[in-house]
Amino acid sequence: MNKKGFVLVETIITSVFVLGIFAFIVANVLPIIGEYEKAADYDSVDSIYDAHLIRKMILKSSEDRVVKLLTLPEGDGKNYYLFDKDDICLFLSNENYCKALLSRDYLDVKEILITNYDIKDGLVQASKNFDRGLREYIAQMQKYNSRVPMEYSHARRLIIYFNDGRMANIELLFDGTGDETC
Repeated sequence: MNKKGFVLVETIITSVFVLGIFAFIVANVLPIIGEYEKAADYDSVDSIYDAHLIRKMILKSSEDRVVKLLTLPEGDGKNYYLFDKDDICLFLSNENYCKALLSRDYLDVKEILITNYDIKDGLVQASKNFDRGLREYIAQMQKYNSRVPMEYSHARRLIIYFNDGRMANIELLFDGTGDETC
């Protein structure tokens, strides 16, 4: 006759079951969505194309300037060189074109990182001094470890960090013959 206690217990059990499902969704699905949103800015078609333009600009510079840029002194055991905004333009033949290309009006580049062709743990350790976004990108880049192509005298990796949060990496290969290699 009096089923009020049974209804209360049934409601509590159903509520716990529904809360369990929501907890599962929050714990497992939302982090996946967050990783996707973060990685959506990594190596997009637009950012790879923009990185290609920067690589092309570097390789079209005079051979001695390209070699100087690709062999920057790596003091303190560094295997990278980080340029803020358009500081890289000081190393290139056409400084005005470089500044215009990297400006806020065109590509809107925040930082350019030139590092060894292979991304090693050393760069991840050194990245503690970098911006958080660049650190996270470098940490996920370890999958890019590969052998340096033998036919190139200089093989580096160019990592571009744009002001809108996009990031891209592209290989920077130079054979020393003056030929542009993309």
